[in-house]
Amino acid sequence: MMVTPLEAMELIIYLKEQKLWDTELKDKFTATVTQYRLDHQVGNGKRSYLRRTYTCPFFNHRELGCPLPLEVKPYGCLAFNSHHAEKKAGPECYSEISLLEKREAKFPGEEALNLALKEKFNIFWDKSPLPKALLDLWALEFSAADLSLS
Repeated sequence: MMVTPLEAMELIIYLKEQKLWDTELKDKFTATVTQYRLDHQVGNGKRSYLRRTYTCPFFNHRELGCPLPLEVKPYGCLAFNSHHAEKKAGPECYSEISLLEKREAKFPGEEALNLALKEKFNIFWDKSPLPKALLDLWALEFSAADLSLS
């Protein structure tokens, strides 16, 4: 799942508030990034990069399934569904891109917020795999108040 800086920062604030932002979680992010090589971009040499599948470190939490409430899940997670009645894994699961495009069209101001966050916190990516994004932002010390861009 790819996330924007805004989605990643909102998720970090939630995790900090819930006292879940700890080294155990960081270790899960690191293991996922290493296992699926999410720190290596794969492309065709024409500035087009392939997205890779990986098992989210939140999904394989203490119990099977994602413990994140709907209010803080990245939009891509909400649009990632099984398209088969019985099968809940594998190629039958994929993002409904049309839903994501409709949602993005309803909130055109998010692009400006992401650009401002990228500038304020020196972030170099537009979207990044969730565990990599959270690791990239791990060293940043910020609170909800810091996300104010005024």
